[in-house]
Amino acid sequence: MRTILNVLWQLGLWLIVIPGILGIILVAISRANKRLVAMQNGLWGMILLGGIGVILHELSHLILALLFGHHIDRVALLHIPDRNDPSDNCLGYVNHSFNDHNLYQRCGNFFIGIAPVLGCTLAMTLLTRTLAPQVYNYCLQLFLPTMAPLPVSAGSKWQLIVWLILMVNIAVGGFDLSSADLQNSAHGVTALLLILLGLAAILAWLSNPLMVGQWLSAHLIIAYWALILAIVFNLILWLFLHLIVRR
Repeated sequence: MRTILNVLWQLGLWLIVIPGILGIILVAISRANKRLVAMQNGLWGMILLGGIGVILHELSHLILALLFGHHIDRVALLHIPDRNDPSDNCLGYVNHSFNDHNLYQRCGNFFIGIAPVLGCTLAMTLLTRTLAPQVYNYCLQLFLPTMAPLPVSAGSKWQLIVWLILMVNIAVGGFDLSSADLQNSAHGVTALLLILLGLAAILAWLSNPLMVGQWLSAHLIIAYWALILAIVFNLILWLFLHLIVRR
């Protein structure tokens, strides 16, 4: 039993605690960026500077909901609120339903709720790798010096401009989790813990806690790096927006 608990701790640490802390920091900074943009530019400023991020946010919910077998009721990847309706204040939504007796679908609620953090982080990483490989290599060598850098050719200024526009859009409109997102994730916590407990029992029989921890850290370090990359970009944007607001 003690071995199972130790393996469960390793699973919780590397799969939940570390990415959870990084995700909380990322969401908090992105929410601050969203408020600064809305305060300075209003609704249409939010749509122009964060609309692509909103679409990616809702698309992340949609993809994870489909992967976990949920029924999709209604979708609006980008929604313009009705100014005459005070209750209409969302920029997008994905309404879905699930079978409460299906453990897989219930567990999926956890990941569907936090899907924008995963999807937007992945998008930022791929955009940086594709459009700004020099930036990608610099960040890679800064945080993961043992990783081999990408072969870099001379890129155009247009690539960097497109990269910057897309990154700002994702940072402003993509990461912020609503109360509905968090409530949705909370519905999947119990099912997730049951699955982790079962996985811990299997891994305790096949391996040991030390090996499990080493394997997880070796394979998830690139995911933590991607989260840090997103945090750094959001933080730089937050500083820039603060300078604009104070003028």
